[in-house]
Amino acid sequence: MGDSHPGTTLIVGRDYLGGPMCDDHSPVFSRRQVLHSAGALAAAAAVLGRLPRRLAPRSPARPAALDGSLLAYSMAMHIHSSFSEQSGSVDSQFFQAATNAVDVLWLTDHDHRMDGVNYRNTVHFTSLTSEKGAPGQGGRWVWQERESGPVAAGSAGQIVTTPCSPNDPVPGGALSLTVRSTGAGTAKLGFFANCQPAGWNYRDNLTGQSLSFDVMLEPGWVKGYLELLIDTSYHEASAGRPAGLYSLSYRIVPAKGQPGTRTASGNQGIITLPVTADGATWTTVTVTPSDDIAALWPDLDYRDFALWELYLNAASTGGHVAGYFDYLNFYRTLSGGEFFSQQTDMISALSAEYAAVTAQQGLEVSRFLPHLNCFGGTITVPGYQGLSASNYSAFLAGSVVPGIHSSGGLVSYNHPFGYSDIPAYPQATQDQMLTHTAGALLVDQLLGCDLLEVGYNLRQGIDLAHDLSLWDIFSRNAVFLTGNGTSDDHFGTDWLGLSNNWITSAWAASTGTADLVAALAAGQAWCGSLSEFGPGASLNLVVDGTCPMGSASLSSLPQRQLAVTATGIPAGGSLLVLQGAVDYAGTAGLADNTQVIATYSGTELAGDGGVATLAVDTSGESFAVLRVTDASGATVATSNPVWMLQNTPPNGIPAPRQT
Repeated sequence: MGDSHPGTTLIVGRDYLGGPMCDDHSPVFSRRQVLHSAGALAAAAAVLGRLPRRLAPRSPARPAALDGSLLAYSMAMHIHSSFSEQSGSVDSQFFQAATNAVDVLWLTDHDHRMDGVNYRNTVHFTSLTSEKGAPGQGGRWVWQERESGPVAAGSAGQIVTTPCSPNDPVPGGALSLTVRSTGAGTAKLGFFANCQPAGWNYRDNLTGQSLSFDVMLEPGWVKGYLELLIDTSYHEASAGRPAGLYSLSYRIVPAKGQPGTRTASGNQGIITLPVTADGATWTTVTVTPSDDIAALWPDLDYRDFALWELYLNAASTGGHVAGYFDYLNFYRTLSGGEFFSQQTDMISALSAEYAAVTAQQGLEVSRFLPHLNCFGGTITVPGYQGLSASNYSAFLAGSVVPGIHSSGGLVSYNHPFGYSDIPAYPQATQDQMLTHTAGALLVDQLLGCDLLEVGYNLRQGIDLAHDLSLWDIFSRNAVFLTGNGTSDDHFGTDWLGLSNNWITSAWAASTGTADLVAALAAGQAWCGSLSEFGPGASLNLVVDGTCPMGSASLSSLPQRQLAVTATGIPAGGSLLVLQGAVDYAGTAGLADNTQVIATYSGTELAGDGGVATLAVDTSGESFAVLRVTDASGATVATSNPVWMLQNTPPNGIPAPRQT
C-alpha cells in the first residue's frame, strides 16, 4: 500500500465544481403556486379526511365571547423546526398549521441547540462505541452499521489503527470501509452516527456550518464511491418535487481527470468529488451544505435545513470498493442569537406566503430539565457558562423567568413529568409520580411560571388524567396557572395523526402578540385534541355574568350562578362541569379533589344553543373547570378554571385575573 501521506485539500464550492452546475432543471414555481393553490390544499386535506376551514380573523362565524370583542383563536404552542434535533422545518410547520386551520403557530426551538452547547467538533475514529468528545463536546457516539442492496460476503467496516490521517492530532484510528456488490443495483455498507447518547449533539441548523473529513481511497476500483450522507429536513411539495425529507450525498470517487459535479435528483442532492486513489494519499475534503442546498433547490430557503442524520458509507455499483475516513470536523460559525434572528427573518418571509397563519416566535429554554417555553416579551438566547444541572433551576427562577416577565412575556413549565415517549406506567406508579411531582413543584412554585402543559395523552409514561390532576392540585391551592395543550412536534408531517395532538385556543382581541399574551395571562383559554376538539370548537364559563374563565373573584354569597358554553362537542360526547375545593392543603393534600357536579350531552347542550346555567354551592371556596369527553368517555378537551373565593389568597390574585 505504501506509506500514508498528506496529498491535497479539497474545498467544495462553485469554483471547484466549475462552470454551470447540472442542477435540477425542473420549472421553478413560486411557493405560493405550489403550496397554496386550491388543488394543493384540497389534496392535502383529502389525505386528512377533511377540508381546512380557517375562518377570517374577524369572521362573524368565528366563536365570540362576552360582548363579542373577544374571538376564538387556535394556537399550536410548542412546535420545533430545523433549529432543533429532528427533521421538521419552519416551512413544514407553517404548512401543517395552514392545513389544519390553526390560526397561530408558536415556534419554540431549543435554545442550546441554536447555540451548539456541548456539541461535538471533532471525531478521531478511535472507537465505534466509546470515543467521547473533547472536554465541552459531550459524550460518546455509537456508530451503527447499516447495509443495503446486494452486499457480498466479506464486505466490512471497522476501526483500524493504521492507516490513519497524518492530519489527525490523535493518531491510531480511522474508519475502514470495504464493500462488494453481488449483482445489479447499488450495494452499500456504512455507519450511522447515532449521537443520542451524547444528547443529539450534532443535530442543528446547517446555516453557516462546514464539515471537513480526511479520506483515502484504495486503488483499482471505479464503479462506486465513498459517501458522506446527510439526511436533512422535511419540506412540503415544491417545484414539481414531492413532500419529503431532503438529503445530500457527497460521493468521493477516484480522480480520472474529471471535474466534480453537483446535481439534484428530486429531493436528493448528489455532489461527486474526485480525489487521488493510490492507497497512500489522504485528501481533506471540506463541504458547506447550505451552499449546496442553495444551488440545488433555489425555490426553497436554504436556511431551513438541519443536520439531522449523518452516515459514512462505501457504495459499489459493480465490483470492489474500499477506502478510509478519518478526522471528521464540524465548523459552526453562527451563535444562538444569530440563529434566533435568522429564524425571525425566515418567519417574516413565510408569513407572506402562508397568509392564513400568524406565526409567533418563542423559545424553549432547555439545557437541562425542566424545560421552559417563553412567549412574548423580549426573548434572548441565554448563555450557559458556569451552569450545571445542580444550579440550573435557580438560574431559571432567578434570571430567565423574571427577565421574560419584566419585558411583558409569559413562561410555560413544559412536560412536567418528563419528555420521553414510553409506554404508560401502571396506575399505581403514575399515582406515586403525581404525588412526588406535585409536592416538588408546589415547594418551588413552578419557578414562577405562568402556564403549565397539561394536554398530553401520554408522555413519560403518564396519562392525561394524571396531567390534569397535577393541574387541579395547583388550582386547589390557588396557584393560578393557565393550562395549555401542546404536541411538542418536531417533524411537521402530520399534526392531526399525532398521539399527542392537542392545541390551545384563546379568547383574544386578535392574533397579535400582546393580545394573545393578555388572554393567556388571564386564563381565558382552553385546550383540546386537534382531531376531536380543534379549531371551531370552543369552551367558556362565566360566574355571575361578569367573572370570566381564568378569573378569581371574591364573594360571600353561598350560591353563585355559573354559565357554561361549549360548541363542537364530538358526536356522542358530553360536557362535564367539575368543582374542587380551594383548601390550601399544600403538600398535605397532593391529590385531585374535583368532583363532577353536572353533565350535559352534546345533543342536549346544542339544543340550548351551546349554553347552560347552573347554581353552584359556594359556601366554601372552590374552583370550577370544564372537561369534554367523546363517545367513549375519553377526555378530549378542558377549559381553564374559574375561582370562586371568599378571601384574598395568601399570595394574592394576579392583576390579569382580578374582576
